[in-house]
Amino acid sequence: MSRFLSFLVVLVLLIVGILFAAPSFIPVESYKPQITALVKEQTGRDLTINGDISLSFLPRLAVSVNDVTFQNASWAASRHMVKMEQLEIVLKIFPLIRGEVALDRFIMRRPEIDLAVNRQGVGNWVFDVPAQSAPAPAAETAPAGEDGGFTPQVTDIQLGEISLIDGSVKYSNLATGEAYDASDINLDVSLPSLDAPLGLDGSVVWNGDTVELSLDVAEPRAFSVGDASDLSLNINAPKVTAGFAGNGRMSPVLTINGPTSLSIPSVRDLAAWAGQPMAEGDGFGALDLNGTVAVVGDTYSFTGATLAFDGMNGTGDLTVDAGRSRPKLTGALVLDKLDANVYLAGVGESSPSDGQAAPSSGGGSGGSAAASGWSDAPIDLSGLKAIDADLDLTVGEILFQDLTIGKSALDVLINGGKLTAKLTELALYEGAGIGQLTLDGSGNTPSVGANFNLSGLSAYPFLRDAAGFERLEGLGSFNVNVTTRGKSQKAMMSALNGSGALAFADGAIRGINIAQLSRNVFAAATSGWESGGAQSTDFSELGGTFTITNGVLTNNDLKMLSPLVRIAGRGTVSMPPQTLNYRIEPKLAATLEGQGGAGDVKGIEVPIVISGPWSNPSFTPDLAAIISNPDGIKDVIDSVKEDGGKGLLQGILGGGSSDSTSGETTEEEKPRVEDAIRGLFNR
Repeated sequence: MSRFLSFLVVLVLLIVGILFAAPSFIPVESYKPQITALVKEQTGRDLTINGDISLSFLPRLAVSVNDVTFQNASWAASRHMVKMEQLEIVLKIFPLIRGEVALDRFIMRRPEIDLAVNRQGVGNWVFDVPAQSAPAPAAETAPAGEDGGFTPQVTDIQLGEISLIDGSVKYSNLATGEAYDASDINLDVSLPSLDAPLGLDGSVVWNGDTVELSLDVAEPRAFSVGDASDLSLNINAPKVTAGFAGNGRMSPVLTINGPTSLSIPSVRDLAAWAGQPMAEGDGFGALDLNGTVAVVGDTYSFTGATLAFDGMNGTGDLTVDAGRSRPKLTGALVLDKLDANVYLAGVGESSPSDGQAAPSSGGGSGGSAAASGWSDAPIDLSGLKAIDADLDLTVGEILFQDLTIGKSALDVLINGGKLTAKLTELALYEGAGIGQLTLDGSGNTPSVGANFNLSGLSAYPFLRDAAGFERLEGLGSFNVNVTTRGKSQKAMMSALNGSGALAFADGAIRGINIAQLSRNVFAAATSGWESGGAQSTDFSELGGTFTITNGVLTNNDLKMLSPLVRIAGRGTVSMPPQTLNYRIEPKLAATLEGQGGAGDVKGIEVPIVISGPWSNPSFTPDLAAIISNPDGIKDVIDSVKEDGGKGLLQGILGGGSSDSTSGETTEEEKPRVEDAIRGLFNR
């Protein structure tokens, strides 16, 4: 027995020695021509093995090929499609005896892969295979079987660990100009078999940032042939973090479905990192998205989504078509607010060269626009060209420059850098309305168009925020249709064109008492009128129409009904310098018939010219017009005679009512006509 055991030990040692020594007797270098010829036959390109081929049997059957290059397409700029420092394949021996290829390890060290697409859209991985020759004899391609020995038939493939170490990939597209470069690629893939879970972990450096990723596929075979398989994916990078857990299939197109999360610190930085830089600005910042994702090819859908973007929060359903030259976003969203100012670079910021408006005295500053003038900082709407969109939005609040718009419903269409927002519901400064806003950033010069029908607006806060004008109170209705273009706020105001109408009810003009000014006309002729403070002119109705040409608003039909005064007006408002040149023609009524009284009132006309900056205008009487209207003077005298001057004196001169209980006016109480005239002209 001891001799038998000794024999077995010697036999085992002999077999082990043979296995270790066998590689030195097998001329593996002689296989180079056959390997390269086979690759040439299958691809039409040259495979070059510059280094050695080594073979070992223990502890695993291993083949190592050093310094390998694979020829690129003839049109490609780079000579080689693949360069590799070493390719190592390790097989399990005993499964091979059973007719199975069980890959224990597959290692690529420092591979350099160059992927390219020509101007015709053909990739360099599409091979121009020459005409096939007759099949080579078995002896040429499979020398191991030339002696008629056993040649195993492969019935299954078992993959073990697959590693890519210190690899790099370059991609260029001559048709689109796109170019990408990934380096320091390190991947570990575990795939025991196509019917066992696949696991992938690794990292890659993309445009200077390290991207860590992991992928798990429960059923690789099912996933690859078009059947559903559970899978999960996680991506972690400085510019983006994403996670997914659901199911999917590889064919006929990549399809996945399941809950997902996406976090982007800055969409603007992510676009630049991905090779699609956007113009500088404050918009397109942090984005957080959660929901159920469905992917079919290049189409991504989010349902039950929660969105946080640029300080805005919302819920809804979204679909992104990324298979276009510009991604397209469609869906319906409910947002708490929409701050348009973050996408209007430079709007509302004055440069050092801005002219300063005249300081205010008594009538207020005129708001931010009036205080600093229109900004000449550049307006850049080119960010609208980054994406197309078709969205139904319900927004709790909209911020546009200094305007604050309440709950609104709008349809937003972005196409080729042009945004069209149709407002079907608009809450605006206690009023409501509908309209349409267009922002066009498709060209070199941005343009804006607006068409609104508004009613019930509180005039003072609206005009203050819209134009820095703090002189008008009341409930207003507006119809306006305007267009403009320019590279700054100042340029846009100079190019403003359009038309509209306005009507105000039960309001006041701040900073001026027109009736008082009219009766003090001669005193004002030498010293001028002062405005501001607590003075005001109440009215029941105020309205007219206007046109705007190159930033100059013209109105010729202003009408106002007020106690003791009826007013007509005409003139211009120049938007670029924020100045007025306006003429009002008040007619003093010789009656106390109040607001809403007869429109044809006899009286003396005292025209007033309003001019200067709209934050602090001056008021000057037109004496020439008074002198040239003797009929008006006669009319007021006649009117005074008709009622004894009581109404005029009490209304214009501020006299009170009689204390007589009988209701009759005594002779002493009756005003004299000459006193009325003198009072009228403050003499």
